[in-house]
Amino acid sequence: MRKYKKKDLKRDEFKETIENTIIFYEHHKKIIAIAAVGIIVIAISLIAYRNHARATHKRARSEYNIGVVVYNSGQIEQAEQQFEMIRNEFWGTTFAHRATFMLANIYYKKGQLDKAIENFEEFANGKHDKLFTPSSYQGIAQCYEQKGNIIGALEYYEKALLEFKANTFKTDCLMQMGRIYLSMNRLDEAKDVYEKILNLTDNPTIRYKAERKLKTIEAIKEISE
Repeated sequence: MRKYKKKDLKRDEFKETIENTIIFYEHHKKIIAIAAVGIIVIAISLIAYRNHARATHKRARSEYNIGVVVYNSGQIEQAEQQFEMIRNEFWGTTFAHRATFMLANIYYKKGQLDKAIENFEEFANGKHDKLFTPSSYQGIAQCYEQKGNIIGALEYYEKALLEFKANTFKTDCLMQMGRIYLSMNRLDEAKDVYEKILNLTDNPTIRYKAERKLKTIEAIKEISE
């Protein structure tokens, strides 16, 4: 009787595996062929989708940049049309969301405060862009202030203040809050706001304005005593 070595057994196992694979393929070749075609179709579809997404993003960015140039040139009506087109044709892209923010600013400039609030809120609620979200809150605050809703304005200035990262934006927001507190004769809150401004900025112009406001508050308090 022939004695089998370990290497012979391994070869036999390998041969058996190959034979089993061939048998399996013969019995299931239709299913395997369909699965292979399906995988290829999915792969092609994914590549096509990615290419389309890249092309769409590039076009949206280009159109958005055109809208910004038109807006900065003072052509508000044309800018509005451009941003409306971007929002409709490129919905879901970053630039479509930013177009909503730009439209809100346009409506504010045109005095259409309810439409401005609607668009600022739509943008802010989407949480699509952390850079512009606090500016949306500030925009809503300015709209409410224009409408005479001072409490609502202060609420949204507070929200903007919490979201802003840069001190430049924080001080601008605080200046607006200080102005409101002064108009309401809420002197202690106004004083607190202007002191915060002095702690946040080294800008000589802003510091001068804040210091003047603090002197005004001191003078009002002295007269009231």
